[in-house]
Amino acid sequence: MGSMKRSRSFRILAAVEGLEAKLERNSTTTFVMSLVIPVLCLLCVPFLVYRRPTLEWLQTIRVTAGIGSVESPGDKLLGGLLPPGFDESSCLSRYQAALYRKASPHKPSPFLVEKLRRYESLHRKCGPNTELYNRSIQQLESDHSTGPMECNYVVWIPHYGLGNRVMSIVSGFLYALLNDKVLLIHVDQDMEDLFCEPFPDTSWVLPKDFPIENLGEFEGDATLSYGKLIRDKIINNDMRFATKVTLPAYVYLHLPWYSKEWDRLFYCEDAQQLLRKIPWLLLRTDEYFVPSLFLVDEYEEELQQLFPERTTVFHHLVRYLFHPTNTVWGYVMRYYQGYLAKADERIGIQIRIFPLVPIPFETMLNQIINCTLSQHILPAINPQEPAAAPSNAAKVKAVLVTNLNSSYHDRLRDMYYEHSTTTGEVITVHQPSHEEQQHTDKRSHNVKAWSEITLLSFSDVLVTTAWSTFGYVAQGLGGLKPWILLRHPRPGVACVHATAVVAHTCLDSGASIGAVKMVNGVELHHGALKRRWDEKGSLNHGAAHFHQRCGDVGATAAPAQLPRPPIGIGRKLLTLSAMDLDAAASVVPPVTVFLEGRSICHRVCLDKHTSYESLAKALRRIFVDVDEGDEHGEGGGKELQLSNAVPGHVVAYEDMENDLLLAGDLNWKDFVRVAKRIRIIPAKASRRKQRGGQSLV
Repeated sequence: MGSMKRSRSFRILAAVEGLEAKLERNSTTTFVMSLVIPVLCLLCVPFLVYRRPTLEWLQTIRVTAGIGSVESPGDKLLGGLLPPGFDESSCLSRYQAALYRKASPHKPSPFLVEKLRRYESLHRKCGPNTELYNRSIQQLESDHSTGPMECNYVVWIPHYGLGNRVMSIVSGFLYALLNDKVLLIHVDQDMEDLFCEPFPDTSWVLPKDFPIENLGEFEGDATLSYGKLIRDKIINNDMRFATKVTLPAYVYLHLPWYSKEWDRLFYCEDAQQLLRKIPWLLLRTDEYFVPSLFLVDEYEEELQQLFPERTTVFHHLVRYLFHPTNTVWGYVMRYYQGYLAKADERIGIQIRIFPLVPIPFETMLNQIINCTLSQHILPAINPQEPAAAPSNAAKVKAVLVTNLNSSYHDRLRDMYYEHSTTTGEVITVHQPSHEEQQHTDKRSHNVKAWSEITLLSFSDVLVTTAWSTFGYVAQGLGGLKPWILLRHPRPGVACVHATAVVAHTCLDSGASIGAVKMVNGVELHHGALKRRWDEKGSLNHGAAHFHQRCGDVGATAAPAQLPRPPIGIGRKLLTLSAMDLDAAASVVPPVTVFLEGRSICHRVCLDKHTSYESLAKALRRIFVDVDEGDEHGEGGGKELQLSNAVPGHVVAYEDMENDLLLAGDLNWKDFVRVAKRIRIIPAKASRRKQRGGQSLV
């Protein structure tokens, strides 16, 4: 049956090619061709999309764009980023993908290239099923260790969606690179046959017979969780100085977005020195924690040599590590050749809507249209003129839409199908899949997601919603500076152009440990903020709390209790002079805001607000999407308070001593100085969150 379908699809394709040849010889057949070819193509689409690609077919693919061939940039190794020596047929995308992407203006540093080659040698020596790996497994099964071995490992454990996984693997790899450890990834069935092996003559896949079971069930309360071990004083960071010490056989690093303060001590320098002694580190995270590594003093010099342009870390490493397998590449190529190859320009539009923070469909659609029209990405239409047959010289723009449902695609397609454009350009709109819901636990869903991320990376222009790791990965692979659809559009401004090729998610490492602020896609490290604190003599104690609190946590906290700051730090801020208050306000870091049940956080600069009412309006805009001037929504306008800013929720905050308190009790200036983190909690759940025996509400 399969061979009959393939034979039929080839006959259809042959018919199309024959008609195209006749068209070149005789222009009078244009009218016939305009009718016949679309019908034949529609008949052929099912076979193009669902037939598993053969190696022979993939190897004979012609790279086309518009009417001409894409010339090879002559550097299939991407400036030395990719290693030579691979069997090219084993992973065709490794060297072919660059032919479909815009040339990157960012070259890897010679130091990075050399470091990667050294890492590859280490991975070959220590990879799965080598003698040294087997020796390390024997140590792991002994339930203890006395220090690092010849081969030491970071085992990555998947968490959340494919975009989060890619970004956290990049983070884990850089961490392994800096510490001369070997990265192995735990691949469940939902991730099989997605990514090629990135290192020559070895594998990065954790063997199925790894002795520690149920890795996907590990949480912060795991017996050998780093935070738990430190909290219960089973280990302490002073052990980093000991020459003879008994350590756990492995340590579990629990670093998802909801990790606790004890877990986040991982980001401290003395923790890094201790963890270097542990032969096996099991890492579970959904975060891109690379920025926090720049805040560790001992990594700073090496990172500067590796990445002179620090905003290109993700761009270089994601292109080095991630290449679609031949199976996925076949899906990508068939779709590209069928719908995108002959366009003069390719526009990617990626839309991610979170169920807990919904945006009305018409609102988002209008924002997309306003963005693409105002920035001349797409042309306007003539509403009164129906679409006419385009001229042969008309420029063709192909729009690739990715979203869980097809509504945006359908409206954009109808808009350009039914009306002519003011520029005479031809706009085609395509969407590979519409899954309706995210199914990260299904391989078929992840194959489609990875295919669409790859297709988006081929864009000439990329438009993406904020807070989406899906779009971030495509941006990094393609080396693109996307147009970012604003979460809260300003009058006349629907989107902004990113200022750097960078992909960063919100890193919740607290205001005191490894914090990073993102502005238009560019990271602003709080190392600079630390220096500003240090320059203020009277505020130097604040700097210690802000950036040096790592040691304070482990040194002062009693077992099984949340850490408390050094005596007087939190309270001394309340007694600053008026002049000092003004100085402090200028360097107050943004606080992280969590909406419980959501995996992405937001940051708010409290010093930019003048009252609780102002904060309430900001929270309403962030989480409910009602403008400040809206007098009609629930709690809108001047009547908006914290109590109804996010309907059905209460606003609480964590203070300097990690107590969870109801926001609104302190006067505003004191609140700004002591609030470390804001949590928006469902009203029912908040009654169960006790402090001192009383509920928050």
